[in-house]
Amino acid sequence: MPLSEDRALAVADLQAAADMGLREQPPIRFVYEALCWGTRCDTWEESWETVQAVNRPNFGLCLDTFNIAGRIYADPTSPTGRTADCDRAVEESIERLVSTVDVGKVFYVQVVDAGRLAEPLVEGNELYDADQPPRMSWSRNCRLFYGERERGAYLPILQISQAIFQGLGFEGWVSMELFNERMSDEDKSVPRELAHRGAIAWGKLVRAVGLRIDAEASTRIPASL
Repeated sequence: MPLSEDRALAVADLQAAADMGLREQPPIRFVYEALCWGTRCDTWEESWETVQAVNRPNFGLCLDTFNIAGRIYADPTSPTGRTADCDRAVEESIERLVSTVDVGKVFYVQVVDAGRLAEPLVEGNELYDADQPPRMSWSRNCRLFYGERERGAYLPILQISQAIFQGLGFEGWVSMELFNERMSDEDKSVPRELAHRGAIAWGKLVRAVGLRIDAEASTRIPASL
């Protein structure tokens, strides 16, 4: 079945889903996220418009640092790994984010970076898949935890995170969402390795952005390193 281009239909379907969630006890909340390779929604601005149109108390926004930067800052098909005028695009985007989004409608935040490719992701690159948008292939194989510069992370994740946590004042659930080709390895050490790296990244983020965490969480983080 082809994808509908009728935005009103999409909004009506999402309202119906949200209404079903409201009838549950406890009510179910839904988060809506723009993917940087999305067919109908590939920027946080478009996802925010949808959240406003759905207009349900249990339907909110997911802000993902990778998907924000991956659309306006990064271009895996470019030799530079970046879009034209990428720095200004990020600056203007986060200014809009802070000035327009109601933080009460931000339900979930995902913080993650990605690696710059040595070669453009075009036909001939080992990650190239003719059936996938390049940003999708890049996302599935090359994400990195926050602060992993030594592994090639290069997106402006700190700048975006500061806008979310300091500019908007978000307080709530945060995940260090990773998709990386390392996750396909059958080595039994992979879960421990990635958990270790994730804990280190979380500690870096807490210090860099000045996040407040509860006492129980703060004692668990060092114990996992």
